[in-house]
Amino acid sequence: MHKWRRILHLGQHHIPVLPGKKQCLMAALILGTMLGGWPVLAAQFDPIALHPENPHYLLWRGKPTVLITSGEHYGAVLNRAFDYRRYLATLQSQGLNLTRTFSGAYCEPVGAFKIQGNTLAAARGDLLCPWARSDMPGYANGGNKFDLTKWDPEYFRRLTDFVAEAGQRGIVVEMVLFCPFYEDSMWQLSPMNSSNNINGVGQITRTEVYTLKHDDLLAVQDAMVRRIVEALKDFDNVYYEICNEPYFGGVTDGWQNHIAETIVKAESMFQKKHLIAQNIANQSKKIENPNPYVSIFNFHYAKPPVAVTENYHLNKVIADDETGFAGEERVRPYRLEAWDFILAGGAVYDNLDYSFTVGSEDGTASINAPGGGGPELRKQLQILENFIHDFDFVRMKPEDSIIQSTLPKDVTVRVLSEAGRAYAVYVHGDNLTELALELPAGPYEAAWVNTKTGELEKTESFQQEGGSHTLQAPQYVDDIALRIHGRRRNRQALLFTSDFANRDFQGWRASGNRPTITQSPTRAGKRVMRSSLDRDNDRYPDRTEVSGPYADIGKEYWYGFSIFLPEDYVPDRVWEIVAQWHATPDSDIGEKWRNPVMALSTTGGRWSWVSRWDAKRNTFESGKREYGGTREYDLGPYQRGAWTDWVVHVKWSYRPDGFLQVWKDGRKVIDQDGPNAFNDAKGPFFKMGLYKGWGDPKKRSDAVSKRVVYHDEFRMAGADASYADVAPGLH
Repeated sequence: MHKWRRILHLGQHHIPVLPGKKQCLMAALILGTMLGGWPVLAAQFDPIALHPENPHYLLWRGKPTVLITSGEHYGAVLNRAFDYRRYLATLQSQGLNLTRTFSGAYCEPVGAFKIQGNTLAAARGDLLCPWARSDMPGYANGGNKFDLTKWDPEYFRRLTDFVAEAGQRGIVVEMVLFCPFYEDSMWQLSPMNSSNNINGVGQITRTEVYTLKHDDLLAVQDAMVRRIVEALKDFDNVYYEICNEPYFGGVTDGWQNHIAETIVKAESMFQKKHLIAQNIANQSKKIENPNPYVSIFNFHYAKPPVAVTENYHLNKVIADDETGFAGEERVRPYRLEAWDFILAGGAVYDNLDYSFTVGSEDGTASINAPGGGGPELRKQLQILENFIHDFDFVRMKPEDSIIQSTLPKDVTVRVLSEAGRAYAVYVHGDNLTELALELPAGPYEAAWVNTKTGELEKTESFQQEGGSHTLQAPQYVDDIALRIHGRRRNRQALLFTSDFANRDFQGWRASGNRPTITQSPTRAGKRVMRSSLDRDNDRYPDRTEVSGPYADIGKEYWYGFSIFLPEDYVPDRVWEIVAQWHATPDSDIGEKWRNPVMALSTTGGRWSWVSRWDAKRNTFESGKREYGGTREYDLGPYQRGAWTDWVVHVKWSYRPDGFLQVWKDGRKVIDQDGPNAFNDAKGPFFKMGLYKGWGDPKKRSDAVSKRVVYHDEFRMAGADASYADVAPGLH
């Protein structure tokens, strides 16, 4: 399976400004919060938000988003010894997009919950938290006590750098502000405990910490919230959880509502607002009186995913925010839980991964804790993330009612559906041999997906006449996924189509030698475009192409086309491009022609893709051609004597808000966020045919001096289209 890669977004680093010192605790907290700040450049994006078209899901950096991860035990910031850059790089490399971190108001002693290598249990002297150390020795875990009227610049440097590094890697941070003290040993380590601060605050039992009973402690908590919110105000990859597991340790609803209101008030003067999450229960609970400030409802150990079903009517994001306690297995139960939850309609899955420890920030430590994790689980969760993001899921909803089969014992099936257009199906449990689904009339394509490897176990196309359709399942173990796409096109979304059925090149312009139209080998219709090159005899020895429709910078498009490489298309080391998007230079400012902004090649017997971009107004402003960046992809060996289908979804932009997604034969092979275009007055145009490095007569040929390639089923659509609208094939 080809691994896709992402372009990194550039984040901002912040410089701390310390608040002035006051004698009075209350005055110091208020003034410190007001004066403290982090000068930052304006953020490129709005913060992650509920999707306006379907608030069960998220919108981030212009794309519908489901958050899936397997992350460390929340100590990446508060534990000075933890190498968070290495940790975040590991998450990024495995395609995961979320991490959860605690503020430092809570930490754990070594050995808590029988977790070996617990990142929340900082070694003696390694705890960082929002408050600065005083000059007075005596903190319970080494070093001086804390002064709750002063902020620690080292902590805020670390916090903001952590969030910036996460943003660069396409990772969202759930910032957990507070956590109850499950045992006295944890309360004894908190800076809010009077024994650990010089301010005389917190001389109470642990079950009264998160109540409205103690004004001085509440003022400390409010000030910390305001300070963190101020520090992170310009980041787009943050949302706040009020309190982890508030159903333990005496946490009151009134206090939670107060903290939510504190966040809202702290952001009231900010241009951009961040989401607030609330942890509701372990497993499930029907929410009766939701806080209007809360957009994400978190559950822990949410299996089976009853929490989604019970609360779907709230039209908010439902999250499975922590996992564990599933016995000695480290992978299987957490994969099953993840697929079950997301395919039930959840939008966030966060596995607690104990393979991340101090010294093993790459997630390779042996696990001795009540949970799972490790490289294999993270690989399997990436398959789930790719699967769900292959759908236009904001148009889908849970629709288990279409299941017509009588299921075997201990087998469950979950369906997300956009009626007639797309179905995401998950089978949990062995022994399902067939699955009957009620589908509207129309043509469909189905693919059974191995949840452990991502491989397609079985594919089929079928014409449904209405009513129930039965699909035969391949053999599998534990679970399997099914992807069904309707093949009925939304023709109103199409901007340009060409299947050459009318034997003409309407809408196309010849580039070099003119291709021809023949009757075979067609992909779906009656005609196909044939491009040939004869280096020794053609007028143009290097180019037989057609140029087609233009696109606008800043807009979103879908493209689909199919390419046939004949049996004699042997590997050749002289470069050859079979599809490309070219940009028009701004000649009025001295700009010259450049390489394609994107190109698909067959050089050396392999499919390859290149993406280029440049934000400069003139790529040649230095006197020579200098791109802002380039990304190359090896998409594997090509197959001869067969059609290869391509679908491309792109937002053309030379800014970080661009994106590029490419599917090869129905499988996503590229998922690139960030710039992908040149800063030109006119957007790129599409070309297809054959363009080969034979332009210089002094350079020798390699294996061939003649080439033939076929193209068919080209479609281009706008932002309101979908994969099915442009995908090649009969519809």
